[in-house]
Amino acid sequence: MPFVFLRRLLDGLLVLGLTHLAVFVALRLHPGDPWADLAGDKALPPEAVARMQALYGHGGSFLHQYASEIGARLTGDFGLSLKLARGQPVVDLLVAALPVSVGIGCGALLVGMVLGGWAGLIAARSRVLGGGRRDSLIRLLATISISLPDFVFGTGLLLLLSLSWHWLPAGGLDTPLGLILPVLTLGLPLAAAIARLTRASLVEELALDFVRTARAKGASEARVEFDHALRPAAGPVVAYIAQAAAAVLTGSLVVEALFALPGLGFYFVQGTLAQDWTVVSGAALLYTAVLVGFNLLADLTLAWLDPRTR
Repeated sequence: MPFVFLRRLLDGLLVLGLTHLAVFVALRLHPGDPWADLAGDKALPPEAVARMQALYGHGGSFLHQYASEIGARLTGDFGLSLKLARGQPVVDLLVAALPVSVGIGCGALLVGMVLGGWAGLIAARSRVLGGGRRDSLIRLLATISISLPDFVFGTGLLLLLSLSWHWLPAGGLDTPLGLILPVLTLGLPLAAAIARLTRASLVEELALDFVRTARAKGASEARVEFDHALRPAAGPVVAYIAQAAAAVLTGSLVVEALFALPGLGFYFVQGTLAQDWTVVSGAALLYTAVLVGFNLLADLTLAWLDPRTR
């Protein structure tokens, strides 16, 4: 396990480095000029632009800028916001936004794993032991949920639960209830995907010889499912969780805009529109770090569940 952890950690650090390089190059090659509208409609004198570039670490050659930025990032310095919150440290903006995005993501993952695992177990049990009606219904609902894009699904929940029935607030952080709709928007499609995967894995495991032997020896169906079939069937689901975390976090870009939540996605989108390079770079790195963390946790859990993956 320590070797697995070290190898995955080094892979994650490599991904962070490559992400920073890709964002750095993309921003420098972008056709827009982030310095053009700093003074509104008036153009700044070249000397003032040069001073601003030096202040924000954008002066000098390409290699000099990259080396300077790498050194700053390694010490935890993400620079100053160029436009969204001019002069304020980017790390302050992102630290305030991170709990919103992580809260939505963790809530969606929890909803997806609990609801999806339960629905997958019900569907597999119906497929193996019953007539398959529940299995067919769960697969139909899962297919519909997976087929809808996040913004369509979220808009539907917003119209139904907030604007029509007035059960939940439409968004914002005035009350913790404002997080329920975003969590459901991301969590229900995830639950549908996990339900399909859990169902397929359990159906396969429940048909194996050792499971039939356990039944023949008089073991209850609940014991057969939880003691014999569920743990090996959880391997593909756990492996999928890392991809699901990536999908949830990238989907939160749209969801945060839809429900007016000041998370990482908000700053990433607004920073891109405003050409605030420091905010975009910082948000991209923080997103990547969270994804690397989820992947590392999923890999370690999978290695614990199935030693063959170590």
